[in-house]
Amino acid sequence: MKSFICQEGFAEVKTKAGILRGFMQDDVYSFRGVRYAKAERFRSPQPVDPWEGVAMATDFGYVCPQIHAPRLGGGEIMNPHRFWPESEDCLNLNIWTKTLDPGARQPVMVWLHGGGYVGGNAIEMICYDGDNQARYGDVVSVTVNHRLNVLGFLDLSDYDSAYQTSGNVGIIDLQAALQWIHDNIAQFGGDPGNVTIYGQSGGGGKVTTLMQMPCADGLYHRAIIESGIIHLEGPANTAMRITKQAAQENTKKLVEHVGDWKALTTMPVEELMRACRETFTNHMFWTPVPGAGDFAGDPGQVGLRPETKDIPVMIGCSLCEFAFGLPATDKGKATAEEKLAAMAARYGDQAQAVLEAFRSAYPDVNDYYAIAAAPMAFRPDVIDYCQKRAAMADAPVYQYVMAYESAVNGGTMSWHCAEIPFIFHNAETTGSVWNGDQTWVTQDEMFFAWVNFARSGNPNHDKLVQWRPYTADDHACMIFGAPSACRSDHDAQLVALLKR
Repeated sequence: MKSFICQEGFAEVKTKAGILRGFMQDDVYSFRGVRYAKAERFRSPQPVDPWEGVAMATDFGYVCPQIHAPRLGGGEIMNPHRFWPESEDCLNLNIWTKTLDPGARQPVMVWLHGGGYVGGNAIEMICYDGDNQARYGDVVSVTVNHRLNVLGFLDLSDYDSAYQTSGNVGIIDLQAALQWIHDNIAQFGGDPGNVTIYGQSGGGGKVTTLMQMPCADGLYHRAIIESGIIHLEGPANTAMRITKQAAQENTKKLVEHVGDWKALTTMPVEELMRACRETFTNHMFWTPVPGAGDFAGDPGQVGLRPETKDIPVMIGCSLCEFAFGLPATDKGKATAEEKLAAMAARYGDQAQAVLEAFRSAYPDVNDYYAIAAAPMAFRPDVIDYCQKRAAMADAPVYQYVMAYESAVNGGTMSWHCAEIPFIFHNAETTGSVWNGDQTWVTQDEMFFAWVNFARSGNPNHDKLVQWRPYTADDHACMIFGAPSACRSDHDAQLVALLKR
């Protein structure tokens, strides 16, 4: 840090509701904990009340209460976390920008955090901070908190007409945040006509959900889905998808547990969370409910909305999303016999076929990682989405796979969340992504692809090989590796083997 300024008359911005004061660290302005809406429990968000004077925006706001308590640290070496006070008063966002010139019209990148629809928050990972993204990308970086779990997705519509939207207020919160951005972001140097929504895991699911909601149309102009598509053609009631009937049955169970549905609207939030833990053992069913608000339903059930055909989309995943548990030894020293034995233990009679398909798909990756290629989380569904998107959209769709090897534990292939430090230009905050000079090569390749896509809908830049869009005739996929390459149907045989 070379400079820090926070004082009267400096970094003050007039929004529609009142004046906010942030601060400037080095060459980036920060505005934290900005209230974009207010809401009563289980009800749709409403605009914030105007205020007199100057409101301070120098502290991160509360994050949504989590069902699981107490929240303990874990996996910190791979994805370092920040733990923060929780409250239902969590409808806030954070802004990082290099300029407060309303005429700057910089692209706006709105990050939707992961954690399914049940947990996480906008500042949970240290690498979510947007100062470097604003600094090196010349964009306005925004991260958003909103309601989750039972607070965001409990369907009370059968009990009172005043709660018709309760099964999806968590995503309606995001629509309210996008509306606030549309109305105010020019004062922070941003272009309300060039807004990209992007997110990873549950955040990617939130992107697809917003694209299924007419109320969000016109409030975003590009979309990036990172490891956020699951079972596009699968049945409902799988992860990140629920039916209206199942949602109502879950509500009934919770009501029976507490004895009176109205009690759910008034009990202290700690009691509500405890009631959820006592009623359910698995909480991944807390997802947007079809028919709540104007959410038509998951694209796997109702199809992609043709109204989004002019939205450029980038979509992809990591090569070994959830493949943890490989030995903490130098992967480069494993012998061919050791690899084949490990493959046989994982894949049985298919071991040799999987190994050969992996070598063909990823010739520049140590084939030891073929052991960890299954389960192929997200990859088949990314391909399915690209096929459907290319068939209906006028705008391009760009597909990617991250195949980057970190040096941690003797070598670790790209895991769930591995791309996030790179796309925020925060690799230095996450030691586990370190792999010598390749760290900075991959950061440049991915970071500028993300910000260029936000700027123009095209991720290409001069530090990356040419990235072709996915089309019906060219199933192009950017493989972020060492080196990176854009290939067509590169892993079709591997996916076919591991989908079985």
